[in-house]
Formats: sequence, C-alpha cells, structure tokens
Amino acid sequence: MALLLANSAYIAAFPSATVFYVGNVVLHLVLGLALMIVAASAIKRFPRESGAFLAAGLPAIYLVFRGNTLDHRWILWLHVVLAIVAVALIATRLSHRRAIAMLLILPIAGVGYRSLRPFQGDRIVNPPSPPLSMDQEGAGAKSPFAPSSARTNTGDIIPSNFFMDSAGCGQCHKDIYNQWKSSAHHFASFNNQFYRKSVEYMQDVIGTRPSKWCAACHDHAVFFNGRFDKPIREQIDTPEAHAGLGCMSCHAIVHVGSTMGNSDFTVEYPPLHEIAASHNKYLQAVDYFLTYLNPEPHRRTFMKPFMRDSEFCAACHKVHLDIPVNNYRWVRGFNDYDNWQASGVSGQGARSFYYPNKTSGCADCHMPLMDSHDPGNRDGKVHSHRFPAANTALAHVNEDVAQMQAIEQFLKSGFITVDIFALLPRER
Repeated sequence: MALLLANSAYIAAFPSATVFYVGNVVLHLVLGLALMIVAASAIKRFPRESGAFLAAGLPAIYLVFRGNTLDHRWILWLHVVLAIVAVALIATRLSHRRAIAMLLILPIAGVGYRSLRPFQGDRIVNPPSPPLSMDQEGAGAKSPFAPSSARTNTGDIIPSNFFMDSAGCGQCHKDIYNQWKSSAHHFASFNNQFYRKSVEYMQDVIGTRPSKWCAACHDHAVFFNGRFDKPIREQIDTPEAHAGLGCMSCHAIVHVGSTMGNSDFTVEYPPLHEIAASHNKYLQAVDYFLTYLNPEPHRRTFMKPFMRDSEFCAACHKVHLDIPVNNYRWVRGFNDYDNWQASGVSGQGARSFYYPNKTSGCADCHMPLMDSHDPGNRDGKVHSHRFPAANTALAHVNEDVAQMQAIEQFLKSGFITVDIFALLPRER
C-alpha cells in the first residue's frame, strides 16, 4: 500500500515523457490490480476497507479500457476520491494515519509547487535589449540554422521523418489531421508552387545560406536535417521537400525566445519519439495503450502553455531582413503580430479608433472551434487546423472545395469593415 501511494504521488506531481515516468504508470496499474485481488480475498474479514478499495478500483478499470481522456475526467476524479476514502479507512484500521496522511499530501504539494513555480520556458519573454545585428540572433552566425533564429534542443540536426509523420498523429486526431491537410501550413513548402519559385530564384541569385532564413518557417523536413545547404532544385521532388509544416513543426517547439520573429524558437526531439513513431504494430499498440492510460505526458510534451498565445504565432508571422539575407541593411518584412498588437482587437493598442466588445488573439479567429470527437476535445469541440485567412489562391490551385468554403466563410463572417472616414476623393 505504501509503495502504491508513493507511486501515485509521483505520477500526480511530476508527469513527463520519460521511460521512468511511463514505467511508474505501468507499475501503478499492476500494483492496483494486485491489491484489488488482495482486497477481494479479504472481503469477508475486512468488508468495509476491502469494499472501499474495490470500489476505488472499478473506475480505474473503466479508464484502462475506455481511455483516460478529457471526456472521462470525472471518472478519474471519482477514482481519486474513492481511493482517498479507501486509504483513510485502511489507515484507521492499521493505525498508520500520520504516515498515510503524509503520502496523500505529497501529490497535492507537488501539484501546488508546479502551479506556484511554473517552468520559466513555458512563458515568452523578450530579452532586456535586442541583438545589435542579425548575426547575434538565435544561436549566432555559426549556427547550422543561421541566418534564421531557429534552434534545436541539442544544437544539432533532427531526422527528417520527425516532421513527416503527421498521418501517425491523425490516427487519433482524425478531424484535426484532415483539416490540416487542406491548410496553408501543409502547403508551406515546395508543394506550393508560388513559394517554390520564390526560393529557387532566391538561391539562383544569392545562394543557399540566405534562403535558410525562409526555410526555418517553411521547410522543416528539409531544413532541420541539414539539407538546405544543397540547392533545392536538386531535391525538389523528394518527400521531404513536399512535407510542408506538419504537426511537429508547431507542437515540438519547446521555447520561444522573443516576439522579434524570424523563427526565434527551439525545437525538441523528444526522447521517446522513435518508440512513439514506430510502425511496428506491437510497439504502436503499446504506445496507444500507454497514451490513453495517462495522456498527461503526451499533452505536456506537445501542448505547451505558450501555444495558446499570439506571441507564439509571432515566431513565424513576423520577419525582418538584414545583411546576412539581403546584403544591404535592416529591412522590415511582413509583420502580422505587431499589426494585431497595435490594433483594438488585441486590447493592447492605444491608437486604435475602434475597439470590439471582446478582445481576440490569433487563434480566436484563425482557429475557430469546430465540432469533433477527437481525443483531447473539450465539450465536443477542437480548434480548427484549417487556419482560414485571406489566401484563396492555394485552395483554388489545389481544387479544394472544403478549404475554399472555409476561407470564404471566414472572409464573409463580418469581422472586415470599411472605414468611410478614411476614404479620400480620387484626384483627377
């Protein structure tokens, strides 16, 4: 019993995608089942205590077969509450109330500490002063990813297949995967002929290194494996060049260094990725079982707190050029983030004439809630991964009727207005 309580405290307080943590999740299940057998055999001698323990185990068995997902969260809490009652009854019988109380306090203390002292990397904080040159951004001019600001957690390259298995994510997140397949994010790389010609021309004129500035936000499967030093014309028809921005392109980002843009983010190659992405049916079955048994490590790995913030989008939706890219000087490129922040929509702009009743971030408009039963849905809703905006060209070229309808619906939804006071007569 003491081992199960210590194990429960660790699982509740320190969820992480590590072999040790996953091993403790399996140990929790094994210990629980073993003690349920013991409780069943002792039901005649200790009916109250054994009955309470068996009652606490029944919701857990349900979760084993149906999955510990958000829509079953109340069953998880039922298991926790009944387990506390059972432990209290057993502690009273064994006269070990103080020791049991301490073990029950451990997970509460751990969760409380995590809430009061969150990991600093989960927040996007600008540096006290910006770099004086582009060569000082990111990991510096000697980085394999310069002149972009992109980094990896090891400082080294990442295998291409890490960014190319979105279909694996789609086995559980079917609705999100199907939405993403039509999105501009999916067609961000050389499966987009508009972008393809731009980069081919850029490399013809100034070489491959400056084009890494583009690749850090457009071409992760080619870029992060170190192949962007080779002209893209020579690898244009490879699967890597047509992967676009997949699930891992956003969800493997573990830190955003600032709101200066230019891909100022860090991508992590998770330690258990080779197991999770394995195409071996037995390993897949084990991975699915463990993920549904305790989804918290999966959620913490791929859904960081800052991913809900517009500052996260700024990492790619705000750019500037400097000498390493244009051999000229500092020039502002497109800048969606600052325009949003300066507007009344953000609630942060002091110069706007118009302020909506409710402020909105990037995801509020470009990732509207949609009906879905995907795992992780909240009240039957997930955020759309179609990312509708103003670009109808891609949907038209791809002959994607559903995506075109989503974009047209977005543009006609009423958020665009015309300021008649800003209209000026045309000079003849």
